[in-house]
Amino acid sequence: MKIPFFPALAVFPLAAVMVSAAAPVWETNLEQALKKAAGSGRAVLVDFTGSDWCPGCIYLRKNIFDTEAFANYAGGKNFMLVELDFPRTAGKMPPEQLKLHEELMRRYGISVFPSVLLMEADGAPYAKIVGACKTAEEYLQKLEDAGKTRLKLKEAVAAARTLEGKEKLEKLVQAIRLLPKDLQPLQKELIAEIAALDPEDKYGFAGEAEKAVVMAAQRLMMEEFYKKHAGAFSANKIPAGREEALQMLDRKDILPAIRLEIAKYISDGYAMERNYPKALEYLKMARDADPESQEARKLEPWIGNMQKHMNDWK
Repeated sequence: MKIPFFPALAVFPLAAVMVSAAAPVWETNLEQALKKAAGSGRAVLVDFTGSDWCPGCIYLRKNIFDTEAFANYAGGKNFMLVELDFPRTAGKMPPEQLKLHEELMRRYGISVFPSVLLMEADGAPYAKIVGACKTAEEYLQKLEDAGKTRLKLKEAVAAARTLEGKEKLEKLVQAIRLLPKDLQPLQKELIAEIAALDPEDKYGFAGEAEKAVVMAAQRLMMEEFYKKHAGAFSANKIPAGREEALQMLDRKDILPAIRLEIAKYISDGYAMERNYPKALEYLKMARDADPESQEARKLEPWIGNMQKHMNDWK
């Protein structure tokens, strides 16, 4: 399975102290973990990882999750820990389990490894951490910041639920907006409350929930596309993949994040053919498809470097 836009992470020296006897327990079944967390007030930390191929995932595990500092923090915060692995070693995971993990990846909009979601026992995430940090202490600070967001959200929702009508609606909207925009549609319970108070969808949250369903379907479409065109680029394979990608790009219903992905794929093909003007054209198209996204910002250095090289060749 191809995961687009995997960020290259530097390999840092192993400086953390490894846990021996007190290593935390990692569940591998999210549904069971959520049931265990229900009613306890425990937060659930879900690690989406490629344990045998993803450098950033391997670093995160060895230098952060396997440290004494993390074990103490997770135990103190009473985290329920879940690992959802996407290994590439044949036979390492039963196909049906890998398929379930892929469905969860689509459900939660995960496109980069490693990604960690922090969620409540109802499966509603309140924070996402992409990539690793140099030290366990830096990562624990991110977890601490996420915990503050969780507390603010709980307090804001509790306060809103003491109100009625329009005032309640406005406070619930303010509460859900404490979260990153990409996590808001996954707050199903909150969105249902908001939708009931906002039948005309003035705030657009009902539409966002529908978009999340469409996003999952389009991510599945992209998975199938990548599988079909996997393998080394060749003179024959590049045009075939590009033709299909261009057809998808013409569709009016393609969401911005997926449109960015498709345009980036086309750009990569042109770059392999050394057609740099076309590669630059589609790289800019990818950026402009979803300009406020983190993925679009990551394309800016590529665009600048390609533009510079093209100017140098003139």
